[in-house]
Amino acid sequence: MWWLPHLLIIFVQVITVLPYGIASYRFYHRQPRVMTWLLIGIILDVVMAMVGSSGLLPRMSDNQGAPWTSVLFLLHIVTAGLGMFGFIWLFFYLLVKGVNREYGRLRRFQYFVLLHMWIIGVGIAIINFISKVAFGIRIYDLL
Repeated sequence: MWWLPHLLIIFVQVITVLPYGIASYRFYHRQPRVMTWLLIGIILDVVMAMVGSSGLLPRMSDNQGAPWTSVLFLLHIVTAGLGMFGFIWLFFYLLVKGVNREYGRLRRFQYFVLLHMWIIGVGIAIINFISKVAFGIRIYDLL
């Protein structure tokens, strides 16, 4: 049952899609309470990233570490990381400049690129977790 602590991380990843998605949708469609949802998503995402990267979670076997040579792992780290830091930047930018400006390109970028980039990065980690639990294989080791 090495995977039970990981299940909490996966649960938080799935839950974090909601505030990020709601904030992104609301900002794109100029609706209120963008900052609240964005802050909730950022807090969940940062906590999840810190716990997931701390090295404290149990592994399938003792000799497994972070697969830094895996292209898929690096894709996960880059896309999820850029998404997280992109949303953090967006939060502080909107905090300084205000939410009610025009921001045509920024609204489109965060909705069509940033949100999807983060979802792809987190999705890779979720698929890897499911693969490890169901089949005992890390997809990171395959690519």
